[in-house]
Formats: sequence, C-alpha cells, structure tokens
Amino acid sequence: MKKIILFLFILSSWSGFSQEDAWVYFANKPNSATYLANPLTMLTQRSLDRRTAQNIPLAASDVPIHQPYIDQVTAAPGITVMAKSKWLNCLHVRGTQIDITALQSLPFVSQIKFANALLNLKTKNVVRQIKAVNKQLSVQVNYNYGNSLNQVQMMKVDWLHQQGKIGTGKVIAILDAGFPGVDTAQPFQNLVTNNHILGGYDYVNKNTNFYTGNDHGTMVLSTIGGFTDGQLVGSAPDAKFYLYITEDVASENPVEESNWVEAAEEADRVGVDIITTSLGYFAFDDTAYGHTYSDMTGDSAFASRGANIWFDSPVKTWAY
Repeated sequence: MKKIILFLFILSSWSGFSQEDAWVYFANKPNSATYLANPLTMLTQRSLDRRTAQNIPLAASDVPIHQPYIDQVTAAPGITVMAKSKWLNCLHVRGTQIDITALQSLPFVSQIKFANALLNLKTKNVVRQIKAVNKQLSVQVNYNYGNSLNQVQMMKVDWLHQQGKIGTGKVIAILDAGFPGVDTAQPFQNLVTNNHILGGYDYVNKNTNFYTGNDHGTMVLSTIGGFTDGQLVGSAPDAKFYLYITEDVASENPVEESNWVEAAEEADRVGVDIITTSLGYFAFDDTAYGHTYSDMTGDSAFASRGANIWFDSPVKTWAY
C-alpha cells in the first residue's frame, strides 16, 4: 500500500517538476519617456530614416525591455531565459511549472502564459505525448539562371532587371534555419566581396556564427542574392543582407516562435526594408504545445502577434 501511495504521489507531482516553456509579460516600461526622447539609443539612424519616409511614428513597442526586470527574472531560482521580445514586453523562459508560476509574485509581472495551454487553465495531471516533427524539406529546387530561365521569366524577374531594379539600396533580413557555405561558396562571393552581408546572429545557439545550421537559408539567399554569370542571378543581386538563424531543425519547440520575434525586432532596429522567412508553426514535439485550429487566426500565436507588429511597424502597443 505504501508503494502504491508513493507512486500516485510521484505521478500527480510530475507535471509540477517537468520543464515547461512560458512567456512572462511585464506591466510597463519605466524608461519609455527617456528612450522616446532619445531614439538613437534604441534604433539605428537607418531605421529612423525608414520610419520618417513611411510616416511611421515611434511607439512604446520600440523601447527595450526594462533591464532590471530581465535581471530579476534571470536570477530567479530554476529559471532560464530563452528569448525576449520588446514588442510584446515579455521574456520566453524555461523551468518547472512551480518555478515559473513563482515569478507571478514579482510586482512588475502582469501575466504568465504557458506554452502548454492546459497549464493556463490550471489543469493537473496533464498527459504528455512527445512525437518528433519532421522538419526536413520534402522537395528541393535547384535555382540557377540557366536551368530555371522559365521560372525567372514566369516571375518577370528578368523584366525587373532590365528596368535596373536589382535591389540596389535595399536591405533584406532572412529569418531561417541556417546559412552554411554563404561565406565560401562561389555564388555568394559577390555579396562577400562587396560587403553586402551586413551581419547576423544565431538565436538558436546564441552566438554570432550564422554561417552554420541547415542549408535552407542558404538556398533562400541564393534565390535573392546569388550571382554566377551565365548560371545564377538572384532576384535582387545588389541588395544587402542580415542573416538570422531562428529555427532549430533538431526539434520543434515554441521557443522558435520567440526566436523569430526577437530576430524580427533586431531587423527592425537596424532598419531593414524587407523580412523574408519560410517558417510556420502548428505542431510541436510536445503535443501539449501545439496550436489548435482556433488559434490560427493571425493574432493568437506568439509569432503571429510579432508579425502583426512588424507589419504595422510598430504602431501597436506591447500590452497583451
């Protein structure tokens, strides 16, 4: 009998000690007025120029998260900060349900939202199913000007080039799974030689080595900025690029949505003109994290909300 009671206790307590993902939202940004009065402390001049040209006002969503809030959450027992979003004024954290819930006692925390929606309903004894999601490409297309002339003509890219529209003066951010070979492969030497790769970041591994990861981002860049005379001419070979890794092909976890939003915020901060991304999220390895059909409204999922703010650039507030 004692063994049975002990087993039931462990079973009922397991959900409280397993690692969970959640977003911790903050109530305010105490230094908003100071940042808004000194915009170059939070945005580049190019970003400000783009806003002026497009009549986009500064907003509270431009202001960074209050650093003392980040520091206190980071120092909390059992908490790992995985990503952050100034647009939504929140941190993506990982820890046990107990440790994450304890953050609610911080006076500046307005809300905690678990990636597992059942935990937001305070449902106990959640049965978890882990099933790896296949994230590899099922179809690959070779993009080169010689063999894909029909495609180039179908998209009218050749006509744009004839009009001198080759991306000159434009800055594009690619948010993807990796960019191996971009620094060495011949089709990208035009970009490397002319310093058209302006920078990037690996948000998955938290480092500046973005010439790694899955080659899907490399293929995307090749269709835009690749150039080999007589073989491959991208749609905008004279554009400049920031390369951001947000996707972890080894697993499917909600932190990738947070990575995406954080990268989009950085792209906005440096003043890019265009974001291109080939990512979407519905099912996760942990089935409890998956989005339901009713979530697919365009303003419910975390990445969708970030994309909406980018689209509005960014006149929406960060309040949840």
